[in-house]
Amino acid sequence: MDYKNMEDAYFSSSLGRIYYKHSGYESSESKDTLILLHGFGASSLSWSRFIEKIPDSLNIIAPDLLGHGKSDAPKIDYTINNQAKTVDELISGLKGRRIIIMGHSYGGWIAATLAINGRCDNLILEDSAGMDRFDDERLAADPDFREKLIKEALVTNPNEHVLRSIVYSRIENDYLNKDRLSKIKVQTLIIWGEQDMMIPVKFAYSLNSCISGSELYVINGARHTPHYTNPQEAADKVLSFLAQSKKIL
Repeated sequence: MDYKNMEDAYFSSSLGRIYYKHSGYESSESKDTLILLHGFGASSLSWSRFIEKIPDSLNIIAPDLLGHGKSDAPKIDYTINNQAKTVDELISGLKGRRIIIMGHSYGGWIAATLAINGRCDNLILEDSAGMDRFDDERLAADPDFREKLIKEALVTNPNEHVLRSIVYSRIENDYLNKDRLSKIKVQTLIIWGEQDMMIPVKFAYSLNSCISGSELYVINGARHTPHYTNPQEAADKVLSFLAQSKKIL
């Protein structure tokens, strides 16, 4: 599948207009649908190398999250729940199909929130953010890490008010703790880069222990973006997971 040849579309959510790429899902009701949620400061384009490894038999919807890419950037609080709300509205018309949500980093946090709310049939978390201990550890190690994170993200996302809201407007109830993660009841795959310097692999093991029945797959030598640096291995693992989980559904 080729990202460039996927169709462009917009969806008017209750919080703003969302841009997304899709592989013609509207005319293929029988196909499973994979929702791809990108990371902080990125866009759907970040999935392009991964999408190349996905066969046409699987539908794909890859949105630009609110405040990112070609989507609107309204003056709102960019909480995880608000991002999850817009994605939920986007996919609400897909009832009757198997919905798989895959999220990377910040997108993984949103994906996990949707799974907690019962909004998908399978969940894939890649180097996911959101664990409740992460911010405390990073702040203790580097009190300026939030400002550095914003500065780095401004290279790809000029909406500084969005980035600041995401980093500083987090709500305690948004965090992924053991109690919230125990509410995920769908089959879950966790993919992680062994050499992730942004969110260390120890958080992968924490997620794995908190999500009942989840499978953990660590990609040797990969860092924070396996879907980009190791697209074939990441895609092969995702497709294998979906083939196996389909037998159980």
